[in-house]
Amino acid sequence: MRLTIQAGIVGLTKTKQQLLDSEYTNLQLFLKGEKDARLYSANKQQALRYYKIIKPDREYPISLRNDLIDLKKAKRFWFLKIPVAGQRGGIKVPIKPHRDIPSEGKLCESKLIRKDKNYTAMLTFDIPAPPVRVPSSILAMDLGERFPATAVLLQNGSVMKPKFMGGEIRGVRRHYGWLRRRLQEKGLLKDVKRIGRKEHRIVNDVLHKVSKAVVSLADQTNSCIVLGDLKGIRKRRQGKRLNRIMSNMPCYRLTQMITYKAMMKGIPVITTSEAYTSRTCHICGCEGERKTQGLFICPYCGEYNADLNGAINIGKKVERWIGYIPFHGVEVSEPALNHTSECGSPWL
Repeated sequence: MRLTIQAGIVGLTKTKQQLLDSEYTNLQLFLKGEKDARLYSANKQQALRYYKIIKPDREYPISLRNDLIDLKKAKRFWFLKIPVAGQRGGIKVPIKPHRDIPSEGKLCESKLIRKDKNYTAMLTFDIPAPPVRVPSSILAMDLGERFPATAVLLQNGSVMKPKFMGGEIRGVRRHYGWLRRRLQEKGLLKDVKRIGRKEHRIVNDVLHKVSKAVVSLADQTNSCIVLGDLKGIRKRRQGKRLNRIMSNMPCYRLTQMITYKAMMKGIPVITTSEAYTSRTCHICGCEGERKTQGLFICPYCGEYNADLNGAINIGKKVERWIGYIPFHGVEVSEPALNHTSECGSPWL
């Protein structure tokens, strides 16, 4: 399995800073058509290999070939060797990884990114995957707009530990959307980009905390994680307002974070269709009405939280598979949930 570790480059000497700046700047010039830009030959080959379509207003990272980089620890610091033009054998720079470097695993092709004159190495490792557990319960999740993650534990026929996570993202989106409109009206386009990056960092921080909490709960309860499959949801025509809401939902990023964090612990992750889960009662199986964004009404069982109802339905679609999940990323294709004109119980 692949693991990417973000490592900030720190403590650069003036000479090493100049060499890195020159290599990074010349890569951008080379990609924009200046074929004589002074660039390390392997970095030039990697650029030609990966960057086919170039956008003029974008900076591109240096792709580092795995046979030309090296990672070693000296006393308290890790040092990364980076190939650059004008320095035989490359330069060795101290790095500060955001997590422990794996003791087992192979360093693969990586990337070097520059943001605000600071460099970050995105180090990719090929490491052995831990054995996948046989779960004894289900942690089902509904991904939505009001709460990016609504999680519920299904164990021994009981519904436990409902959690509504990431609700603060909605307020962050609205605040920065309002701020962006005000800046656009004043023509401050640079500030629009700046606050866009800040918004992205805040949302990502919340998503990391949510995904960590989800995986931690699954770890404690020996659960598999069941996620709704949202493929194609952005392409559906649902009206201007709803399409805008859907485009702001960070569902894909959240599912990716949950998946790779779960893989690190050997926790199975299952995806299943969300068909009918939002408009079917999890108690009796009848079709109900989603009166508002957060309220589901069943004609027989009454009112229920809509996101929680959807999460329970998602979990029950794969409940029968417990104990037979052999690998990560299982995609379960189940028939649509039963919905009848009179009260029934398809779960019995």
